[in-house]
Amino acid sequence: MQTRAGFQLNPLSRTGAAEITGLDCAQPLDVETLAALEEAFLVHPILAIRGQNLGAAQQAAFSRQFGPLEEQVNSQYVHPDDPFVLILSNELRPDGSAVGVVDAGDFLHSDSSWSATPVNATILHSVKNPRHGGETEYCNMYLVYEALPAGLRRKVEGRNAFHHVSKSKNPRVAVSTSRPGAQEFYEKQEREMPEVRQPMVRTHPESGRQALYVSPRFTLRVEGLDAAESDALLDDLFAVMADERFRYRHAWSDGDLVMWDNRCLTHRACGGYVLPDIRRMHRTTVCGDAPFYRPA
Repeated sequence: MQTRAGFQLNPLSRTGAAEITGLDCAQPLDVETLAALEEAFLVHPILAIRGQNLGAAQQAAFSRQFGPLEEQVNSQYVHPDDPFVLILSNELRPDGSAVGVVDAGDFLHSDSSWSATPVNATILHSVKNPRHGGETEYCNMYLVYEALPAGLRRKVEGRNAFHHVSKSKNPRVAVSTSRPGAQEFYEKQEREMPEVRQPMVRTHPESGRQALYVSPRFTLRVEGLDAAESDALLDDLFAVMADERFRYRHAWSDGDLVMWDNRCLTHRACGGYVLPDIRRMHRTTVCGDAPFYRPA
């Protein structure tokens, strides 16, 4: 256990996860505590802040201390108390409509890598946990990049890949049958939203470290390669990402507030629960900048 200004920090894994106790996120952070938290976030890109009792507006206020918040694409599922808080839930209303996004994060990804300016951080508050399942798994992309064989690393350094938000455009993923209107939603995204070119290796603007920046969920193809070559290269990269050495699985407790760094991580929701078991999370996302690659 390490004592910092305003809180205690306890590392949870070698893949960058740590828990924080002694912090009340419902109150504004003083300058010293905020600086200590930001410093901890660079070393531990997954921070689980325990025991937080937050309303949606309080979560948004806490999140804004790290930067402006991203407007939510799934605007029909935002919280009535704050439009920057997205509800993730498997709950259904009596008429069969969804309370929140049912299939959020069901394949490994980095949040909003389909955007020209992806979010820096995601902040997720556990409101209600199911009796079984509901974990979130993280993959440290710093470690993945560092583990790439030299030949594979040369193939991705300085190269770009195309990302897109729609599941209907990506044969590596499937549209959930549990989300009402999902197929129509993703087909509309496919028609209306452009592909975005991103570096396959991303330089973290604060730590200066390199991280692999691809995912099965959002990465469609590699620029400059034909379909077979692109698929083969992505398959090789995803195989390295599957190594358990780079993974951390978070088992949620009610009141956990977990923040993670999308510039060096991918993650996925692990599922494993069904109605009437309920999982409800509230999500905020902190705006970021255009990804870039700078050779070390």
